[in-house]
Amino acid sequence: MVRTPIALVGAGVIARTHIDRLAHSDGAVLAAIADPAPGARAVAEAAGVPCFADHREMLARVRPAGVIVATPNALHVPVALDCLARGIPVLVEKPVADTVEDARRLVEAQAASGVPVLVGH
Repeated sequence: MVRTPIALVGAGVIARTHIDRLAHSDGAVLAAIADPAPGARAVAEAAGVPCFADHREMLARVRPAGVIVATPNALHVPVALDCLARGIPVLVEKPVADTVEDARRLVEAQAASGVPVLVGH
C-alpha cells in the first residue's frame, strides 16, 4: 500500500504527537519537518526525515500531499495560507488564528481555493 506523504511544520511538543501518530499510521507517512529552531534537526533525524528551516522551501522541494501546522499560534494562518496557495490540504492546530481577522483571511482563502483545511482539536 502506498502511504500518503504528510509534512509537519513545527517540531515542538504537539508536533511530536503527530510524529508518533504518523509513525503508527498505515495510510500516511511523515515526509519532512520544517522548523527554524535549533532542536528541530534532531527531531527530524530521529524521525528519519529531512529538516528545513523554512517551510516554503520544504513545500517546494518535498511537495507533500498534506501538511500539519504545529507552529506557534501567530504562524498558523501564514503557514496555512502558503499551503493553500500551493494547493496542499492542511491541518492547523488550535487555535486556528490569533485574531478574528486572521481567521477570516484563512476561511476566505480556503473558500477561494477549495483546498481542505482542518483544525486539530
